[in-house]
Amino acid sequence: MANPNPVETKNQIESTDENSNPTAQSTKLKHKKVNTKTNSNLSSSRPSKKGKRTVRIKQNLNLKQKNGSNQIHSLHTNLKNHKGNWKPMDLVWEESSGAVAPEYRYAKQFHLWTDSKTIHLTRKIVKNGNLQLEETKEIPSIQYEKWMNRFLEMGISHFPYEEIPEEQITGISYNFVEFQFGSTKSKFYYRLEEIQQPEWKQKKNIIKYIERMKP
Repeated sequence: MANPNPVETKNQIESTDENSNPTAQSTKLKHKKVNTKTNSNLSSSRPSKKGKRTVRIKQNLNLKQKNGSNQIHSLHTNLKNHKGNWKPMDLVWEESSGAVAPEYRYAKQFHLWTDSKTIHLTRKIVKNGNLQLEETKEIPSIQYEKWMNRFLEMGISHFPYEEIPEEQITGISYNFVEFQFGSTKSKFYYRLEEIQQPEWKQKKNIIKYIERMKP
């Protein structure tokens, strides 16, 4: 009996050949596997969101570091006026043991100050009732800049300017740190027994930093 549709399309012929030919079917499956593998490789090569986030964090850190270096440079510049001279700065720290036996008495006086071209540090230390050190020396500008950066970071200029307490306990020393830089002034008093308390940590750190200053 004659085929009522003697003309078959190319797609129909290829479909019939593949269904009847096991080799063709196997070849088609191999092509699918290859395509699947290729797609997998493409997927793994794409940057993940996590990878983008890591790059973004690194960029932000680099930006912060760059900004930080600019801030330090700016701070150094602000230590001088428009003529290139040092701005007026005066830092005084005084501490003593109070009323104790002479063999246990001590006193410490540190004074850091500037004139237009130089920086000086005076240190006077009395220990066990005897004068141990008394000197005034010029300080290199790089050392002065390091100290000032640290003091300003610790907030030495943020304290109000205190007056000595009106009511004082006999035999108790009222120690102080006084700081003046340009038009900024701050000063705080402390007693030896209270500086060890947790709420005095910021002031104690400033005192310890002053004590470590050496020419």
